[in-house]
Amino acid sequence: MFQNISAQTEAVIVNAPDIVTAIDAAMLRRRDEYAGQPMAWKVFCEASHVATLCEPMRSAFINRVANERGADIALRLKAKAESIRAAVIAELA
Repeated sequence: MFQNISAQTEAVIVNAPDIVTAIDAAMLRRRDEYAGQPMAWKVFCEASHVATLCEPMRSAFINRVANERGADIALRLKAKAESIRAAVIAELA
């Protein structure tokens, strides 16, 4: 119920446009890794797109995927997007 403020002393604030720019750059750098793997590239692109969205939009997108394609796919997409976003934020920090 109560937050421990002292535990958040190393919180990092990164602007959303910086995150989007870094994710776009990462996609361009990694494109060649997916040569001959169109489905893997599609998954990476979709997860990267989700990673660029603000929290309410990410949740809405994941919910729509869950309704249209199933919970398993939505959970994998969410995990991949969170991983991409976390890596970019760590890189920018």
